[in-house]
Parts: sequence; structure tokens; C-alpha cells
Amino acid sequence: MRSLRTTVALIVAVTVALSVAGLAVGVWFLTRSALLGSVDSSLQSRLEAGIFLDPAEEAPPIVRPPLSGQPTVLVDAVLFDGDVFEVDRESFDLPATEEDIRIAESPVGTQAYSTRVAPSGAQVRVLTVAVVDGVAARAVRSLEETNTILVGLASILAVVGVAAVGVGAGIGVLAVRRSTIPLEEVADAMRALTRGESGDAPEVRPGSPREVVDVVQATSALQASLRESHEKQEQLVQDAGHELRTPLAALRANVQFAARTATDATTQESLTAAQAELDELGRLVEELLALAARDAPVREVVELDIRGAVTAAAERLTRRTGRDVTVDLPAEPVLMNVDPVGMAEIVGNLLDNAAKFAPAPAPIIAAVIARSDEVVIEVRDGGPGIPEAERAAVFDRFHRTPDARAIPGSGLGLAIVASAVADESGTITLGEAPEGGLLVRVVLPR
Repeated sequence: MRSLRTTVALIVAVTVALSVAGLAVGVWFLTRSALLGSVDSSLQSRLEAGIFLDPAEEAPPIVRPPLSGQPTVLVDAVLFDGDVFEVDRESFDLPATEEDIRIAESPVGTQAYSTRVAPSGAQVRVLTVAVVDGVAARAVRSLEETNTILVGLASILAVVGVAAVGVGAGIGVLAVRRSTIPLEEVADAMRALTRGESGDAPEVRPGSPREVVDVVQATSALQASLRESHEKQEQLVQDAGHELRTPLAALRANVQFAARTATDATTQESLTAAQAELDELGRLVEELLALAARDAPVREVVELDIRGAVTAAAERLTRRTGRDVTVDLPAEPVLMNVDPVGMAEIVGNLLDNAAKFAPAPAPIIAAVIARSDEVVIEVRDGGPGIPEAERAAVFDRFHRTPDARAIPGSGLGLAIVASAVADESGTITLGEAPEGGLLVRVVLPR
């Protein structure tokens, strides 16, 4: 896609080129007309210097010498029968044309100008005038000098035209560049908003076009509005999460006490189910708080051995669920500068997700692959996997596939993972594991 600067430069260059070309053609033709007019005047002056013809005698006509300082103009005569008398010592050897014979037979004073090519190849200008009955005089002048001037003028006009096009295009590009700098800042601001960052507000520069000013001001207003909305959303989630923790803890304690002291099986079964629902609600609150924390400014970055983060997450899952996790790690340390909390969220949520959707005895494998420029973390399981058509949407908040709606969960785990991976400038992809279930591959640049 062509940029605005390139488009304007092309428009300016084409406009200047057409204008310069039209002006150059006009100047060239006006100059040619003026030069030919000067040549024609010299031909007229030469004939007016005097030619004496005696039709009664066969002697050649008498020609007065040219005026001092006049250009070289040669004179000859054409009879009505087409014969040509050379009346100057030099001659272009021009044969008589039908136009010359017609003028020789015309009344005295009839004349015509013409441009011809002599037998020698030289281009000449000719003035033919009927001087007496049956005789016409011709004044002939070479156009070599005139053509040289015209060729030189054409070269000058071409060079000046090219220079004018270049200068015009350069000025156009500089003008557009200066005018579009705020638009680049607007684009940067929009990209920052897309990444979830606040970004710097674009500035209105003096002399910017009104349309650019309107775009910059609208973008600044949008940034401020989105920033305010984002802050309110974060505050709402945090406040709601913190306010829910206290009553949830009290309610869970009361239900646990009631379940322990219940005397009949029906009541005890109902209270146990209520306790499971409260545990699920508590996990939902914690995940909402984790998402709110992910939207907060970037946390501390430290040098971390990725092997340790994966091992700790696997041991934590085993303690909570009793599920065994197969860990495949390199022998050497895999050191990276990362956010340790974010790394724990990535590995922990992926293992939780595998344990939830791949019931025992399906295997769960966590692997680390160290490369020169990146680190790959893979979590595989032997569960049912995710259909390919559903994979693009599983990273959306609260999204759950139809097959997963019967399983307890909030649909926030993979959304938290995707946010943490994005903060590390990494990528996450889903595929089919060799064990038959889901393969989640996280690639983090070193």
C-alpha cells in the first residue's frame, strides 16, 4: 500500500512535470517562431537590397552585394519554365519547385516562404518573390545556426524541467512529511491502545492542516476516555474481588462447620455440594483478581531458571490434585529475564487446564526446549483436546467450549496465560499432542 507521502510526491511530480512540459513546449515554439521571423526578415532585407533582371538579354541578372553586417543569404532566380539562374558566386543548388514556378508566373510582388532540404542535406529557409513577368527571385539562408540554438534551448529546458520536477517533488514530500508527523503519532497511539498500553498523546504542531488537527484531537480524546474507562474497570474488578473474599471466607467456614455437624446424610450431602460451589466461586474471584493484576503495570523482571518454574508448578499441581506430571527438562540451566509471577501464571494455568480436562489416568507432560534465541514451553495431555474450530476463541475471557461447560471452571485460565505470554513478547499456539490430547506451545524470545 502506497503511503500518503509517496502519493503526494507522485501527484506533485506529475503536476510539476506537466506544467513544466507545457511551459517548455510553449517557450520552444515561441523561440522557434521568433528565430524564423528573424530569418525571414533577413531574407526580405536581402531581396530588398536589389536584383536587376533584364529579360531581353540572356545575360545573368545583376545582384547588389549584401548589406554590411547581414547574415549570409544567397540569391538566385527561377524562370517560368523551371530554369534556375545562379546569381551569386555560392549556391545551395536548389532545384525549382512547382511553388517557385507558380510564383514566377504570378503577378509581380507575389511571394511565399518555405523550409526545404538542399541536395547537400542542409535545411534552408527560402523566400520566393515574383520580380518581373515570368521570373521569380529566391533568397536562401541556412537554418543550421537556428537549429543549433533550438537544440540547445531544448536541452536547457529539459534539464531545467527535470530539476523543477525534482525540487517540486522534494518540497511536496517535505511539506507532507511535516503535516503527517501528527498522523504517525496518532497511529503509534492507536497501536499502543491495541496492545493495552496508554501511550503518549499525539501533539498538534503549529501550521498543521485543520483535518490533521481534528484527527489528533479526536485521538487524544479517545485515549483519555479509554484510559479512564480502563482504570474504572480495573478498580471495579479489584474492589469487587476484595469485597467478595471476606464474605466468601466466612460462608465457606460456616458451610464446612455445618457439614461436619450434620446428623443426616441428605443434609451433609447438600452442604458438601454447596462447599464445592463456594470453592469454585472462590477460584473465580482469584482468577478475576489475577486478570486485574495482569492489566496493571509490568511487574519486576528477574533472572530466572525456567526449569525451576516448571518443576515448582508441577509439584504444586501434584500436591493439590494428586496427579502426576511428567517433566522433561534440559540438563543445563535455562536462564531468562522474566516476570516470575507471570511465569508461574503461565505454567500453573496450563497444568491446571490439563488436569481439569484430562482426567486420570491420562498423562500430563511439561517440557522445556532451550534454543539459542528462544525458549519453548510445552504442556501436553492425554485428554479429549480442543476441536480446531474452537481453538481461536479459547483465549477469550469467560469463553468455554460446549464440551467443557459440564466441567467446573470459569473460562479465564487460558486468557490469563495469553495475557502473560503477550507481556513477555511471546507467542502461544494450540495443537494436537502425541498423547492424543491438547498440545499448548509457548515460545518466549530470549
